[in-house]
Amino acid sequence: MLLCVGLVSAGTSIVTAGASSKSVPGVTAHQITIGSTQPVTGIASAGYNEIAYAAQAVFKYVNAKGGIYGRTIKYVVKDDCYGTPGFGCTGNPSTVANTRTLLATPVFATVGSLGTPTQDSVRSLLKSNGVPQLYVNSGSRDWNNPGQYPGLFGWQPSYNEEGKIFGQYIKKTYPSAKVCFLGQGDDFGADGLAGLEAGGVTPVNHQMYNVGGLVAQGAVYFKSFITDFATAGCSVVVLDTIPGATDAALADATLGGYSPHWVISNVGSDPVTVGGPLASFPTDPEIGAVSFSYLPTPGSGSPWIAWMKNVLTKYDPLFTSQLHGQLNGNLENGVGWAVSFVEALKANGKVLTRASFLKTLTTTTFKQTPSLTPLSYTSKDHQGVNGGYLDVVTSATSAKPLTGAIFTTTSSNSSPITFAKNLSTGIPSWLK
Repeated sequence: MLLCVGLVSAGTSIVTAGASSKSVPGVTAHQITIGSTQPVTGIASAGYNEIAYAAQAVFKYVNAKGGIYGRTIKYVVKDDCYGTPGFGCTGNPSTVANTRTLLATPVFATVGSLGTPTQDSVRSLLKSNGVPQLYVNSGSRDWNNPGQYPGLFGWQPSYNEEGKIFGQYIKKTYPSAKVCFLGQGDDFGADGLAGLEAGGVTPVNHQMYNVGGLVAQGAVYFKSFITDFATAGCSVVVLDTIPGATDAALADATLGGYSPHWVISNVGSDPVTVGGPLASFPTDPEIGAVSFSYLPTPGSGSPWIAWMKNVLTKYDPLFTSQLHGQLNGNLENGVGWAVSFVEALKANGKVLTRASFLKTLTTTTFKQTPSLTPLSYTSKDHQGVNGGYLDVVTSATSAKPLTGAIFTTTSSNSSPITFAKNLSTGIPSWLK
């Protein structure tokens, strides 16, 4: 399903490119075409379907300012339903087929595509066609493999990094607690569990779910997991879950009278996204849960928050019509990687090739970025942002920093967790 009405920018008409850009697929003298696969409908669409619209708002904003070196950005989105049929999927639940369509468009790169299993399935396809796979919207360590996939880059902190920070927090805050863990049965859950253990916490019970089981059985699918955790006496439960799975776990626990301290991955903790399906409960069971954020919380004083709201109000039709001007983590995510892309285009210079862009990524530290810590890659590290703070859910629509301390680490299990010394510095003047 091509979102041709809302998500494909009209940009400017394609004109004959100069000699320097004729050989670069997706690039003309006046336009850059990029593509993305997203769960616009289906099992993972709740909240995640807002990401592409937020990214498109950034591109529209930049296009209205004249683009980057005179080139506007055309953003083509394909709905892959997280690679899972059913559950309201109206797109094509084949990420491979959708990616082949993007290759035929053609696109300069795929940017911000979402999902660990979905993007794992197209790594080799994109590599064999020489197409960069940029800012994959997942914290898997799979994206940090420059030796085998030199054009593949992550963007958000890895699940392993987040898990280590969670482990350190739990060990310090609940030193004698029994801890249980529920994770998605792929790199999301496996990396998060490895990070938790590297942070000093070994769960007494850990379970892995699969998205297909959630699709087939609904919320009841998690009931046995939650029962096991309660039986094990766990007073702390860590969730590495997508929003729909977070809702199911919280609902089953609440209905069963089980109320541990919840520690929830950034992936599935956004209060607005999670709070909606739980609105029938007298009190939102997510309130008090601890999570992790690599972007400023909507209620913070970061100048990026006001900038995001301004851009989304002007260029994201869902922001005012459906979200009523309420900024959330999914919107911030879409804005964040979209800004990272245009900042890299700016740093690259006017002569744009795939090789020049990848060199720019690995030799530039992006200090003026929405993420709390600068975005920095090297020829040996393609993971992405590596810092953030713990936050706590305070209502069905908001969260706040737990202490304000910003931690940083790497995806290696043996690397230490330290306080971040280098922080992002604000909005670049050309983007204001």
